[in-house]
Amino acid sequence: MAEQSPAKKVKCQVKGFLSEVSPIKNTKAPYFDAILQHEGERSKIVSFRPEDHMHFHNAESTRSLVTLEDVVLQRSKESSRKMNVFYTHSSKMSCVRNLREAFKQTKSAGPRDLQVSELLNRDSKPNKVNINVKIIQEVCKGNYVVWDGRYLPKTNYIVADTTGSISLTVWCECNIIVGDWYNITNVSVKEFRGKTTLSTTRNTQILKIPSRGTAAASEVPTQTIKCDINGANIKSVVVCPHSHELKAVTSSESTVYCLSCNTYYKTTAIVSKFSGHLNLKAESGKVVRARIEDELIKSVVKVEDASSPQDIIQRLIELPPMQITIRESNIVKVENVPNNTEIKAEAEAEIPIKMEPVEESDDLCSPPDHGVLFSSQSRKRPSTD
Repeated sequence: MAEQSPAKKVKCQVKGFLSEVSPIKNTKAPYFDAILQHEGERSKIVSFRPEDHMHFHNAESTRSLVTLEDVVLQRSKESSRKMNVFYTHSSKMSCVRNLREAFKQTKSAGPRDLQVSELLNRDSKPNKVNINVKIIQEVCKGNYVVWDGRYLPKTNYIVADTTGSISLTVWCECNIIVGDWYNITNVSVKEFRGKTTLSTTRNTQILKIPSRGTAAASEVPTQTIKCDINGANIKSVVVCPHSHELKAVTSSESTVYCLSCNTYYKTTAIVSKFSGHLNLKAESGKVVRARIEDELIKSVVKVEDASSPQDIIQRLIELPPMQITIRESNIVKVENVPNNTEIKAEAEAEIPIKMEPVEESDDLCSPPDHGVLFSSQSRKRPSTD
């Protein structure tokens, strides 16, 4: 069953102060976003009423208390935000100049330039920073459905400066080369499973710079094993030519309607993306569970337009013993087993592989702003051999 659209959900009222009002995004369904400070919390607002953009800007500049009526609330996955607020075509805003209610936070002067150690050791984390780092390692990559229904490329890196290392998530394709130094501005600071991480936003700029010294970092352990695939759980996402997720697609129909694009597409233009996890039985008898993404699945098994997740599962399980490389419970390479080749970990000592199940969820991922520069540029990355 298709998920209920924001406009059909229960309408609520919220009150607070506006900040970080964005420009209007010139899509087929124009919108803009902002931050609402209320009850000591910060929430993201997505407004589908571009005609109210000037009112939002005026409320921000005058630091007026605003009341938003008939909005849709959705709990945010971001630890720094309380909820997402959808300001729909039926919503209304009123401003109240109440001098007794002080603006809780002075207007930001912009992201600060910080070193990695400074960021990691701060008790109160900033929302965004500027940072100079070296790209140490590409950890894993895949595609994920984000809050606005788009299925976007996502790549995780380990980056470092001379003081320490940190994880960086880059949304959309980006011309980044492992081993080079970059100046990264307007990058969002996140807390994930108790660790501080960085994530690009629509305003992030990534520029190559000369070396800043020897980076203080160690790579994420990688292990290559010979194993049988003795279990799999694969799911599929169907997307339109503009990467919006589609619900309830019927292959017998000649056209498919995309609500986000407000366009009917030929069914033949619709693409299925597969991902999930595999259970791998190593020669030692240990069973390892690791995530596999669409690109790798299609590199090792045949996938036709009409293939279902069950078809993919069957073909993966029928594969002979394979040589599989794993990094942080993510499969990064699948190969045939070479003849007379002993499979060893890259490091001298045995590298443990996490045995916890990879989280499988139908929830939408929610990156800070779902966009990033360089989306039209080709990606360059070194061989992982």
